[in-house]
Amino acid sequence: MNSPTDYAAAASGRARLAVWLMAAGQTIVWAGLFYSFAALLLAWEESLGWAKTDLALGLTAAVLVAALLSPVAGHVIDAGNGKLLLTAGSLGGAGALALLTTANSQTAFIAIWAAIGVAQAASLYEPCFAFVTRTMGSAARGAITRISLCAGFASTIAFPAGAWLAASFGWRGAILVFALAVAAVGAPLMFAGAMILDREEMAAPEVGHAEPNRAAVRTAIRKPAFWLLAFSFPMIGLNHGLLLNHIIPILVDRGLTQALAVTVASVIGPMQVAGRLALMRVEHRISAVTMTLVCFGGITVAALLLVYAGASPILAFAFAAIQGSAYGLTNILKPVVTAETLGQKGFGSISGLLAMPYLASFAIAPFAGAWLWQIGGYDLAITGAGLMSFLGLIAVMVLALLYRRSAYAG
Repeated sequence: MNSPTDYAAAASGRARLAVWLMAAGQTIVWAGLFYSFAALLLAWEESLGWAKTDLALGLTAAVLVAALLSPVAGHVIDAGNGKLLLTAGSLGGAGALALLTTANSQTAFIAIWAAIGVAQAASLYEPCFAFVTRTMGSAARGAITRISLCAGFASTIAFPAGAWLAASFGWRGAILVFALAVAAVGAPLMFAGAMILDREEMAAPEVGHAEPNRAAVRTAIRKPAFWLLAFSFPMIGLNHGLLLNHIIPILVDRGLTQALAVTVASVIGPMQVAGRLALMRVEHRISAVTMTLVCFGGITVAALLLVYAGASPILAFAFAAIQGSAYGLTNILKPVVTAETLGQKGFGSISGLLAMPYLASFAIAPFAGAWLWQIGGYDLAITGAGLMSFLGLIAVMVLALLYRRSAYAG
């Protein structure tokens, strides 16, 4: 007869399998529903003859729609329907991607990307992490780290695949392959992983089986921690979105050659993965709030390094390494800090509300960078990005103080 320890070990093994299935699914879904845009941007510009600014409105529309619908996705997850939401979102996103092949006007192009934004709200990090937190409870931090670690390679898959597919079959053929990958690989993996987690459900019963808890949401909104989170992470979203979308011209403006600027920029993505690997080694010894302080401080320092990047390429590479690793960790830390400071009751709804300003800030960041550049050049844009991260750091410092006081009082 199997002992309780045997059952616990089997459940733990199934949970690990579920996490890696969802990690693989997230990688494919991110590659198709998000990174395919950047991967095919030049192909669209050459084939359709539209300006980059007009094309960029497509992704902006998608992210803004995702921001608006994040609270709805959170309610669905709290109601116990996360498995269906993640799967339907992935499949719906695949269908919307395929529909892009029919876009012959800028209006249609933007409208279809807005539809893809609905799928993003239902299937990318925010709903996925909310579902994992709901089903895994205190064990969610490690699972979120592993999912984001794997999904960090989504751009590594999307960029070369998009370039080769567009050159071989045209952008319409490329987008159909992305759609097929999401529908035939990403969605089934997401469903399989979510089904196992839904069945195992390691969270406390009152968290795992509760209906959407409006009282918990109202309680969270009344806490200063909620508003500090609602301010601090969007500041980092603005910082990273601004610098990432303008990084090549910023580095060229610093005096680097375009080839060297591209090389520096290419370091940011791998360093996100490196930062997540480092977190896996220390996650049990350092609190999420403390790690968030370190990351926000690092991003602020990175902006300062970028100001002086023209003095030496070493400073440019240091910026890319610190910015990439620190920002890569914030995607993991955001849901963990939210759960630690606001609790797990009604977590899906709470995280959905907090996702709105974060995603909105990331959507407007490229335009904020262009506006600051028009006013005072890239010196002002970098200074603005650094100020944003510094303000976010101050907010997290206050949050850490409140958290330690409450923990001490408890």
